[in-house]
Amino acid sequence: MAKNTDTEVEELAPAGEREIDDSRKGVYEIGYHIVPSVTEEAAIKSAKELSDLVKKYGGEIVGDRAPVRIQLAYTIEKRVSGKRSRFNEAYFGWIAFEATAGTIEEIKKNLDADASFLRYLVVVTDKDAVAAALSGAVADVPVVGDIGKPKREAEVGGEVSEVALNQALESMASEDAKVE
Repeated sequence: MAKNTDTEVEELAPAGEREIDDSRKGVYEIGYHIVPSVTEEAAIKSAKELSDLVKKYGGEIVGDRAPVRIQLAYTIEKRVSGKRSRFNEAYFGWIAFEATAGTIEEIKKNLDADASFLRYLVVVTDKDAVAAALSGAVADVPVVGDIGKPKREAEVGGEVSEVALNQALESMASEDAKVE
């Protein structure tokens, strides 16, 4: 621990060198995308397998949402069966559970090896946030649609004579000459 005259500052090791307390339980959420090339039943089966995997490693399920097919905000590329594939849709679902940090590492290894999972994200959460999501307290943001290009307001004035235009241009040219 390094000392500062005003406060004490704890020096942290780089992420790869920190020791993880595998025995401390926390609440985690995994949000995931399943490849759209599978059927809805297969996507639900993959979600069930993820739930079983969490339980296998001692996790306790707090809540979940079954995967539903969605349009992605951007194209995701992934190598599937030796060939690069592009996806604009996926099945999105999530699962929240209580587990140890060691459990998370094992689950991530399994997800990385499963070709049906396009992408996933593990976050630390709490039971209150999960309960709020399950109760519908977290409202879905409605899709409003394309707002289009901003429209320029019509300029008020009228026609400018050629003489007035030439005078304005000469005035600007003389101003520029003064600046140089």
